[in-house]
Amino acid sequence: MVRFIVPSFFALSGFLVAGSLERNTILAFLTLRFLRIFPALCVEVLISALLLGPLLTSLSLSDYFSHPEFWRYLGNIVGWVHLYLPGVFENRPPPHYVNGSIWTVPFELECYAAIAALGIAGLSKRPILFTSVAFIAMLVFSAKGGTFAVISRVGGELIIVSLGRGELILPFMFGVAIYLVRNLLPFSLLLFVLSLTLSYVLVYFRPTSYLAAPFVAYSTAYMGLLNPRRTLLVRGAEYSYGIYLYGYPFQQAAFQLLPGGTFWLLNIVYGVLSSGAAAYLSWIFVEKRVLDWRSAALLRVANFIEWLSLLFRRL
Repeated sequence: MVRFIVPSFFALSGFLVAGSLERNTILAFLTLRFLRIFPALCVEVLISALLLGPLLTSLSLSDYFSHPEFWRYLGNIVGWVHLYLPGVFENRPPPHYVNGSIWTVPFELECYAAIAALGIAGLSKRPILFTSVAFIAMLVFSAKGGTFAVISRVGGELIIVSLGRGELILPFMFGVAIYLVRNLLPFSLLLFVLSLTLSYVLVYFRPTSYLAAPFVAYSTAYMGLLNPRRTLLVRGAEYSYGIYLYGYPFQQAAFQLLPGGTFWLLNIVYGVLSSGAAAYLSWIFVEKRVLDWRSAALLRVANFIEWLSLLFRRL
């Protein structure tokens, strides 16, 4: 399931940010990505380091706050991923990650940088050419698939994952491609069922896992475009990012602190309830408030670009 869900997340991200790039300048696009990703990530990292860590560590507080791992963990705020806090979750089976979910952050930042570079090159305005590049990249990754390790180095640490870099970047590229050719591409239930089936078949075999990217992206885009009716609770809100950030550390904490937290079913219930509540609070008090500043931030970016333009003209 993870081998489909994580690439699907990257495909959805590619589909959505392609629209943002189409509507904005490169600097405005990068500004919007910064506002969407880093404020909530910063709050989650600080909560883990300053609240969960001191509560759960086996060390004294003085040893905890003076430990190099504590300071390295704060690097997660800027995408320099470290997964451990000193003395935290030591009673869990290894690895003792505090938040294993954030291992994907550097790869998503790479995708944003790549699409910004492609936007500068004008490739985002040539949908057929961009789609061709995505297919060529898929064939290159497939040809070299056997040489890619399933252990990734993130922030100087080795973390064991079941996905290679190409299995994240390629779905992102195809998510972008599907957005660019959306007016030419038929969306039907039959193609969705076929794509979903091929996705599950291909992703579970490493020699063919890279070939799954276009099918994962199509399946994800189709489900997203269904646009089901939202309930009052989630109308106008985006809780998925908060749930993604808080789910892992809160499930770990439930294992250690709550009655029955070691039983898998209760642990899931605790994790869903706690991460859902945290995602709601994150949206209300952090993400939504930051996004309300989008217009002001974009105006500042536009003024900065205009200032640079005038400066270069004078030179």
